[in-house]
Parts: sequence; C-alpha cells; structure tokens
Amino acid sequence: MEVRSSVNAYLQIVKTPTVQVVLLGGGFLLLMLFATMEVLAPFDNAVIEMLVWDDTPGVIQRFFENFTALGSNEVLIFFSLAVAGFLKLTGHPKKALTLLMAVAAGLVITFVLKAGIDRPRPPLSGHQVTVLTQSFPSAHAMMSTLVYFCIARLFCFSITEIKLKIWVYSLTTLLVFVIGLSRVQLGVHWPTDVIAGWLGGGAIAAFSFYVIKWQRNLSIRSDHSK
Repeated sequence: MEVRSSVNAYLQIVKTPTVQVVLLGGGFLLLMLFATMEVLAPFDNAVIEMLVWDDTPGVIQRFFENFTALGSNEVLIFFSLAVAGFLKLTGHPKKALTLLMAVAAGLVITFVLKAGIDRPRPPLSGHQVTVLTQSFPSAHAMMSTLVYFCIARLFCFSITEIKLKIWVYSLTTLLVFVIGLSRVQLGVHWPTDVIAGWLGGGAIAAFSFYVIKWQRNLSIRSDHSK
C-alpha cells in the first residue's frame, strides 16, 4: 500500500502543468545542447541507418507520407482555427485565445530555433519529401505535439470517465509518435531533431494547460466572490 500511495503521489506531481513545463523544457534544452555539440551523433546515425531504406516499399512510403502530412503547418493551423472557432462559439473565448496564442508561439519559437541553430538535414542522396528549412528541431514533431495534445486536453475537459481520457491521450500519443517517426523514416530529420520537437512541443502545450487552469481557478474565485 505504501508503494502504491507513493506512486500515486508521484503521478499527481508529474501531472501538474508547472512540473511538466520544467521537465519537458529542461529535457529540450539539454537535448539542444547535446545536438549542437554533436554528442549524440552516433545515436542519430545508428537510428538513421536502421529506419531509412534505399528501396522503401510503396505501401510503407505512402503510409509515412500520409502521416507526415498530418504534422504539416497547413493542417495543424487548420485544426487549430477550427477548434478555436468551436470554443468561441460554445462560450469559451479564453480557451480559444490560449490555443491560438500557444500555436503562434510554437511557430515563432520553431522558426527562431531552426534559424539560430542552423543544423543541416541528414546528408542523404535525396529527401523523399520537400524540405525548405533547417533540421533542429523538427517542426512537424514540435507543432503536432503542441496542437494535438492541446486539442486532446481541451476535449478531455468535458470527459469524466478515466478510461475515455486514457483512450484519447493514447491515440494522441500514437499519432504524434508516428508523425515524428515518419520524419526520420523519410530521411528529412535526425532522430534527436524529432525527440527535441516532442519535448519542446510538450513544454509549450503544458504551459498552455497551466494558463487554462489558472483561468479556470480565477473564474471560480470570481464566482465565489459574487
């Protein structure tokens, strides 16, 4: 019982948005340092050799291309605007604004990091999809983590059943994982680019959760004071 209670207490701490921001953000900064120092180059090369094939079967190629499209800025911005519009129409303008501000911040941060770090793409013979920017961090991994987990969290606000919440977060995790994996398999990113994107996107998403939680607590206090 003591072990179980200790685990539950630990999980409650980890679930706190502030702790998530610190852990995910710290992990991102550490990985960024390692990437610029090329400490993890052997890891990157080993994973690239394992996942990138000279003759990828057409079915697998199309599978990863379709999933990588779900992490494009165009698709993510569309989903973000659609969800923000729904939130606004259903009486949640602050949540809508928080979502849009988080997405805008993610886009700006990703652009600045790519330009500042200026890490080259994997030196493969030919990328299987079009790439226009530098490698670190993966914008697909970072922005898909940010957008899809924000949407999942907003959706789960209206769910009370734990099993349904687990289902939603599990599907979101799987989606984000495959999108990130597709970037490596298609030869356009180093694995550490993708991992950093997951961590960075998760940190921004966690911060937006903190803002939404703060807004809810502020609203509750305001209602009680009336």
